[in-house]
Amino acid sequence: MELHPVDIVISVINIAVLFILLRLILWKYVINFLSKRAEKVRSDMANAAKSREEAQALQNEYKEKLGELKIQGADIVRASQQKATEESDRILCDAKNKADELMSDAHARIESEKKQALEDAHESITELAAEMAARILEREVKASDNTHTVKEFFNK
Repeated sequence: MELHPVDIVISVINIAVLFILLRLILWKYVINFLSKRAEKVRSDMANAAKSREEAQALQNEYKEKLGELKIQGADIVRASQQKATEESDRILCDAKNKADELMSDAHARIESEKKQALEDAHESITELAAEMAARILEREVKASDNTHTVKEFFNK
């Protein structure tokens, strides 16, 4: 293949004409496309930065609310513990009062049974004393006489 200077000059002229024509026809479109693309990239970057700032603000807000909720939770737990303590104190007080009542009733019952036992013992002693006296005297003594005598004796 031979290279002729005329072919080289024609090729250079063709390239120059093609470059000039393409620049005149397509240059505006290419520049518009590139500038729109650059503007879209800037817009997307700005939106991303704005979204990042909003996300950071939301994260800070959530952290703040979480802290508040932890404090509220601790307050609720503290109030529940205090309420439980008060309730247990009240239950213990009620139980103590009931136990005191039961003890008081038991003492009253014991006292009543003690009196009844003493009365029964007095009657038994009276009967035994009357029986002994009847044997000693060998006569029949009435129960009303015995009761009257015993009551007089114990009253004195």
